[in-house]
Amino acid sequence: MYQLIDSLLRKGFSRKHIFYFSFDESISTLEELLKTYSDLIISKDLTKEKKIYIFLDEIQRLENWENQLKIFYDLYPNVKFIVSGSASITIQKMAVESLAGRIYEFILPLLPFREFLELKGERIKLQESWDYKNLKEIYLARERIAPYLIEYTRKGGFIELMEETDEDRIKRYSSSIIERIAFVDLATNFKIREPQLFKIILELIASNPGFLLDYANFSRILGKDKRLIADYISHLKYSFLVKSLYNFSKSRFISERKLKKVYLGSTNFIYGLQPGRFLEPQFLGKVMENLVVVNTNTQFFWRLRNYEIDLVTDENIPVEVKYKNKITDREVNSVTKFCKNYKVNKGLIVTKDFLSFRKREGIELAYIPLWIFLLKT
Repeated sequence: MYQLIDSLLRKGFSRKHIFYFSFDESISTLEELLKTYSDLIISKDLTKEKKIYIFLDEIQRLENWENQLKIFYDLYPNVKFIVSGSASITIQKMAVESLAGRIYEFILPLLPFREFLELKGERIKLQESWDYKNLKEIYLARERIAPYLIEYTRKGGFIELMEETDEDRIKRYSSSIIERIAFVDLATNFKIREPQLFKIILELIASNPGFLLDYANFSRILGKDKRLIADYISHLKYSFLVKSLYNFSKSRFISERKLKKVYLGSTNFIYGLQPGRFLEPQFLGKVMENLVVVNTNTQFFWRLRNYEIDLVTDENIPVEVKYKNKITDREVNSVTKFCKNYKVNKGLIVTKDFLSFRKREGIELAYIPLWIFLLKT
């Protein structure tokens, strides 16, 4: 919100036509707030002005905010309302139910690695292409940039943890997020009877990020009806605590019917729930796979009999995460298989620190270190 206000001011927009209010401060109605602004700042009816921007933060703290906003949205066509709040589920649910057709939703994602580095004072010049010459130049910054990767993974893209050095606080941060969403936001908005089940599901995913989601098996493990498990996982996805991938197919109907893979919405959650295993080499590979998934917009992985690809980009490029430096030809068989099946001439293998471009059976294989790959997402 502050960035948007700054942008408007830089464009020469009148200060008195920009109004910011946070509902951290107590006020009974939106009508009272707008009347005060109109009387003290504008000194006339709001409808008489050409364009006004009103920023309302922590909107969920205003009782019946969605219906109040609906009235003034219709009453003042010259006013642009920008609303936000920390209880995203409450805002999203109420907006969909009461403000359909009147609202545009913007989701603020976790901090990407590139911005994390910028806030650390590190800037890398990037080119659009993935060509070897360009990446080799970036690779020269390896000793300076690569060490930030583990810190970024532990902090999981949460900007509040940027300067945090206390490891216990970094681990506990995930608990504060999970408990707020599971026991307050989800429990309140969806009338959840067993919110503790959310945490149990998250702990299971944290113990094995990227496993195939079999509701029947999950039901046996937890001793709960599989329809209940499906509902709870759906709520976790809705709240961004969990992300799932569909098995890639040209038919969306077929993709929907196949087993999905599930990940946590931030690697900080894994650090908080599985701190003792976080840096074990084999487990760290799964953590880094989770990191790649949440830093891309992809919705798909690919699995066919003995072949599997970690994710498939929107351009149908296969991406396999191998967080190590010695990778055999056999380990990239799935990449070449996918490329042949779908007539794709390029595949990406995300490595720990190995950079190379190779050609195999007419297919270009780019081996890209994870820290470089994240700079491009």
